[in-house]
Amino acid sequence: MIRHILFWKYTDTVMSEHREAEALEFLQTSVATMVGHIDGLLCAEINANTAGGEYDLVFYSELENELALKAFQNNPLHVAHRERCKDLVTDRLCGDIAVY
Repeated sequence: MIRHILFWKYTDTVMSEHREAEALEFLQTSVATMVGHIDGLLCAEINANTAGGEYDLVFYSELENELALKAFQNNPLHVAHRERCKDLVTDRLCGDIAVY
């Protein structure tokens, strides 16, 4: 299994317009479009980073294996999710953990 974890910052526009709550709800709805519809994606969620720091959001997902992670990256549902969210988030930090 692969744990795929991303940290994101809201864009300056989201922050300056104080739309964090609205953006989070939109992002959560968008992530939900992938769960149960992409082969090899076991779970996925996004929420506020309660640890604080410089990143606003944490995306957490589990995939069956490295092949599933690679397929996930180019899956049309994931591509559509990225397109929907591109104006809301910036400055991505990514980490993957293999669990055996």
